[in-house]
Amino acid sequence: MTLAEAARFLRVRVSKVRTLADAGAIPGRKIDDEWRFLQSSLIERLRGKPTSKELFVRQAGDFKDDESLPKILKDIYTARGRPEDGDLAP
Repeated sequence: MTLAEAARFLRVRVSKVRTLADAGAIPGRKIDDEWRFLQSSLIERLRGKPTSKELFVRQAGDFKDDESLPKILKDIYTARGRPEDGDLAP
């Protein structure tokens, strides 16, 4: 869907959809200077289903108290040939 089509679907102004998309508040992709939206993604967002990014952040938070996390991170950095970034605090 284009920006105008998404606005009609959501029954809001085009400027509102653009603002929400620019802020990452609704799912969409910018191709060159034009926004594109999947109707199914907008419907999921309206239903309140979390985005894949939100799910990932939740899952990552589940590991914050895991004793094995520092070793896992060290192994990851070693495999990448990069130094560790330091503490795990957000």
